[in-house]
Amino acid sequence: MPQPPLTGLDWKILELLQHDGRITISELAKQLERSRSNITERVERLYDCGVINEISADINTEKLGFGIKAFVRLNASSSHHREIVSAIVEKPEVCECHVLTGAELVLIQVVAKDMPHLRQFVDGLTQYGSTQTDVVFATVKNQIQVNTSLRKLVESNQ
Repeated sequence: MPQPPLTGLDWKILELLQHDGRITISELAKQLERSRSNITERVERLYDCGVINEISADINTEKLGFGIKAFVRLNASSSHHREIVSAIVEKPEVCECHVLTGAELVLIQVVAKDMPHLRQFVDGLTQYGSTQTDVVFATVKNQIQVNTSLRKLVESNQ
């Protein structure tokens, strides 16, 4: 099913929602100088066509006691990748899990309380194959920013 093109209003809604996911429909309508029903219809369309997956809280994992963030690459047999991925995504430390092309089968972003915790997590993956772990020193950017530059990039590819 082809993606309907986003309007300028859609882009403005996305930008405002990304900035404050708790903004009300009334406040969106006020800021965008549109009716509540118009904004409600637009937001529902953005959900329905899959542009908005969900609106959720951005949790600071360090404040929860997870001082380590790392990326673990797993080189394992692709013949069992579904079982391996199913087992990995159930682990509470896993933030993201991606199946890759190339030498490694899976790229996993994890959090850990400390280095021994990370080591324990990685050791648990060795039953599936070899691993390579990179610890994050600092996160400079962790989310795509909805703005005019992104809009121009998307529209130039249509």
